[in-house]
Amino acid sequence: MNLKSLVCAVFVCVAVWSTAATAQEVDPASGGLTLADQAAQYKETVLLVLQKRSTSVPPQNAAEVTAVLAEASQQLDACADALVAHQQVWQYKVCGSAVLQQGLAGLNALQAASSAASS
Repeated sequence: MNLKSLVCAVFVCVAVWSTAATAQEVDPASGGLTLADQAAQYKETVLLVLQKRSTSVPPQNAAEVTAVLAEASQQLDACADALVAHQQVWQYKVCGSAVLQQGLAGLNALQAASSAASS
């Protein structure tokens, strides 16, 4: 192994180690939460907003509401997977905001369809 290969291998090891360590590092700006804790907290908030919004959707649409909430949860999990790879909480929140908007749009459409059907 020549010196150039050894240096490259060391840089790769340091990059992998620092990425793994970052997920467990506490961020003082976030109140001392790790990235994983921040993601879990944000997911909980998005799902809570969607659940609160779903209370105005008629009960006969319960199955569709459940599907919207389940899809949002799966998409937030995908956002969390990206957080593990990129270590950027702002990217997770952008992804989570898009999930929230999609979920709200789905619930709004359900409510509008239900209102149109009952009139």
